[in-house]
Amino acid sequence: MKRCAVMMCVLISPVVLAEGDISLEISGSQMITTKISEDGMPLGPERVFSGMLSLVSGSWYSDEPGIQIEPGTLASGSNLQFYFTKALRQWNGSSFELVSGPRLSATFGPPSNSILTPETDTNSGNLVLPVGASGGLHDHPDWVLESFDPGVDPFYFLVEARFSTTQAGLQNSDPFYIVFGVNGDDSQLEALESYVRDNVIPAPGAPLVLGAFGWVARRRR
Repeated sequence: MKRCAVMMCVLISPVVLAEGDISLEISGSQMITTKISEDGMPLGPERVFSGMLSLVSGSWYSDEPGIQIEPGTLASGSNLQFYFTKALRQWNGSSFELVSGPRLSATFGPPSNSILTPETDTNSGNLVLPVGASGGLHDHPDWVLESFDPGVDPFYFLVEARFSTTQAGLQNSDPFYIVFGVNGDDSQLEALESYVRDNVIPAPGAPLVLGAFGWVARRRR
């Protein structure tokens, strides 16, 4: 069952991509991010997701993407934890190198269960997502861009995050990414997803250093 929280340029050739929630599969002791449709259809391994923010009660808000883990994936009674690993980045027309002035929050359930993108490239606290009796969950955090007035101009932002868990024996996920648009265009949002896949995520076997950004991946303990 879907659970929602209480609150409410360089031209890049667009690629049509399936919308979906963030999901996980387990390979040995490693959590691997995947994409899943809202109705539960697995869409395969994925490290880039997106959402469009809309003006709701004076705040730029979305509940997409959600986080949807299939039953039997995790241990009943454990907690899945989501955390930011970098400052929020803003698209500057050619890259996501620019550190954003606004910050993005993620909240689920009570206001105390909330995290904010850090001002520098450090780990945030944890957003706690309880795993259900089935060993899965389907939650939609509130994503809010804090203290931002874009006027009518389009803006695009990039979040880097990871999953950890209280379940013994599982390693944290590799970094994954969410592109958020404000006053945005769906085709450009999809194009920027492709940009992140091609330019931000290291190639298999490559060192986890994002040269164009100066970002170095690190594991939370």
